[in-house]
Amino acid sequence: MTATAAPATRLVRRNYGRNHGYRIDGQKVLGVTSVVGTLEKRALVQWAATQAAELAVNDWDRLSDLPVADRLKELSTAHRRTVNRAALRGTDIHAHADRLVSGAETTVPDEIRGPVEAYARFLDAWQIETIASETPVGHTGHGYAGTADLWCRIGARDNAAALVDVKTGKGVYDETGLQLAAYRYSELMQPEKGTEIATPAVDLVYVAHVLPDDVRMLPVAADPDVFRTFLYLLQVAKARADWEEWPLIGASVRPDEPEDYS
Repeated sequence: MTATAAPATRLVRRNYGRNHGYRIDGQKVLGVTSVVGTLEKRALVQWAATQAAELAVNDWDRLSDLPVADRLKELSTAHRRTVNRAALRGTDIHAHADRLVSGAETTVPDEIRGPVEAYARFLDAWQIETIASETPVGHTGHGYAGTADLWCRIGARDNAAALVDVKTGKGVYDETGLQLAAYRYSELMQPEKGTEIATPAVDLVYVAHVLPDDVRMLPVAADPDVFRTFLYLLQVAKARADWEEWPLIGASVRPDEPEDYS
């Protein structure tokens, strides 16, 4: 008997290094977090400057021994290293929490034991029953994709179907509502590798904000109006991506030269 090959999925997530990208029907599409990242974050400008200043003050002697070019590079990229460390920590917490969600055994490092154990208590208190976790999702019509943290049923809310985003940073910001609306109203979901289904409807949307010894459950207004705002932002993000291929500003021309730009 000849084995029947599994049908190809329309949505493909490809990992490369610490990053990833998406294709739908063979075409590259924007990721949800990249779209939301189009929003201006004024506070981050001051934060990045503070990171450089703190590095200069705290590591003055070490930096003084470096060549000027290396010293400048360290100071100008201080904020990126802070972000990378936070991202790695968040990834570790997510990974151990995901194993807890699935019921698998896991050895938790001491430095993240507090938040992981807090997450375990949260799962028990809210009576979380996992439907799927870390699921790629996408919208074929609007052309975007992303990865949702957790689809579940919540016993503490009459077994309501819910979409939950797990955040491990210091704060939770309003743009997370745009992110979750994009996931909620996507068309395709991959609950397991190689399988693809329609994205299920949910009754509730939350952010589970994981703190050092607790988890805050924050309701999110990821409704159709918020999704519409995300779609506006998606168009802006697509336009900015197009500018990289075809800038709005053309090459310099002289008085006796016609411009060839449209």
